[in-house]
Amino acid sequence: MIDNIGFHGEITVTSKYKDGRVEIDVFHNRITNLGLNEIINSLDGTSDMALGYFAVGTGSAALVDTDIALGTEIFRSSELTASRTGVGEFTSTYTVLDSEAVETWGEIGFFGGSTASGTVDTGTMLSRILYSRDKTSLEEIDVTYKVTVGRN
Repeated sequence: MIDNIGFHGEITVTSKYKDGRVEIDVFHNRITNLGLNEIINSLDGTSDMALGYFAVGTGSAALVDTDIALGTEIFRSSELTASRTGVGEFTSTYTVLDSEAVETWGEIGFFGGSTASGTVDTGTMLSRILYSRDKTSLEEIDVTYKVTVGRN
């Protein structure tokens, strides 16, 4: 039997309000062409993709495989935690404090590579999703990005 290998990403956005309410949204990954190429580059030893940053933007353009940046990036955060969480599984977490990124969100992206930093529009964008939210100063947001590579 021949294995079919699949790449799946799951993004969980948990909003924790100051009044105790919690909202959870879950989305599936949209990997960019650059992200796919970095996965293949890991097989020939030329990969420069260590995931490290989560970013928020106000853009709302449709997802395109050739995306290389968010439409308008307004906030970026480095990983709080990053680890292998199972066979073929990697999980990273990020936090947006109540005072950060208080604006209308339209998109989320994940970035890595040696050129990625806390500076807007740096690094290689692995994944981008559309995510509409009016972020207020009354909530803290935790983001979890779980990537699984496995047999289908």
